[in-house]
Amino acid sequence: MFDRFWALMLRLQLAGVVALMTVGITVSSFLKRKRMSHENGALARGRFRVVDNPTFPEHDFFVAGREFPCRVRHAAVLFRDDAKMCVRSAAIKLSDERFDSPFDVLMNSGRVGLFWSARTTWQFRKTNDRGKMFVPYLQENPQAVFGGGDSSRRDPESFSKLSYHSQTCFGFIDVHGTYYYCRYRLIPAKDWTGVDSGALAQWWKDHNWFQNPLRDEQRTRNYLKDELHQRLAGNGTIEYRFQIQTRRRPPGPDPTWVTAKYDWDEFVTPWHDVARVTLEDALDYTESMLTWYDIANHPPSLPVPTGVSIDDPHSVNNLRLATKRAAQARLLSYKLGGMPPKFPDSRYAPDWDPIPPMPIPPGPDMHDNVELSAH
Repeated sequence: MFDRFWALMLRLQLAGVVALMTVGITVSSFLKRKRMSHENGALARGRFRVVDNPTFPEHDFFVAGREFPCRVRHAAVLFRDDAKMCVRSAAIKLSDERFDSPFDVLMNSGRVGLFWSARTTWQFRKTNDRGKMFVPYLQENPQAVFGGGDSSRRDPESFSKLSYHSQTCFGFIDVHGTYYYCRYRLIPAKDWTGVDSGALAQWWKDHNWFQNPLRDEQRTRNYLKDELHQRLAGNGTIEYRFQIQTRRRPPGPDPTWVTAKYDWDEFVTPWHDVARVTLEDALDYTESMLTWYDIANHPPSLPVPTGVSIDDPHSVNNLRLATKRAAQARLLSYKLGGMPPKFPDSRYAPDWDPIPPMPIPPGPDMHDNVELSAH
């Protein structure tokens, strides 16, 4: 009896956190006419073609040779500046539509991330509202120091020279009804050595809260987006491999390896090619702002597992599923207030986000030559 009561309390606590965050993000999205994250991005469309000889478990959606139109949107996750040391993203939609799609997936650079549950997501969201809270969050969650260093990139040459991971686990049900947990990633199809452009040296991984561009940075705030448009100009293309890892779900409670805190050993759980993604056309700013992604867009055989408490690893999905309201509020704000202007190139523009100096580092040592400002 007590166990049932406690399970109910945990579910109610999770529902409360999801509701509170959803209301806050929705109101902010409407009033500020902005995404909750990944705001200033570049959008391209092309083709998603499933490989001819799949080596992953047989599946009714990822069928050999099947082809979809697709839209892929890249962005800096938190900032309006491509030269900041931060996480980059890739979102895939298997349609050439602004929303409707049989399958959407969201991925970030890095194998593991800065948060891995509703609790840590809540703690991390507070750092976005007050930048100086980032270091206390890292102090409270040392795993986030590793995740931030693993996920952040400084001065990458191109979005197309990065790899992107789902980090959280999703469901995968094969044609025989066997349930697997899976993870996705997107990697460059050519000339990728396994190391991303802009991957951090160890010192920067350990001090990844110093996010501002270096003092001698000459490239504009939009250099990565401009590079993507230039790469696709004329008959240019960008090619990726979309891959999957699968692990059969065991009976009983979920094992510890479903968490986004840790990656899966690729020698034990190898990556399998699912599809070739070929981007052919860069879409304009307006189309990028009006296109939105929702992990609720998925077939029944690719379910999205959800959590039962704020510490359940799947509870990140509860939060992501609830962000649909924020996207709808943002689009309504565009109709009422007009499309926000493009983000300027200059770091002297009033909308640029300076990250304040962090006086209390998580680690014991400070680097004598850290550059804190672009100015």
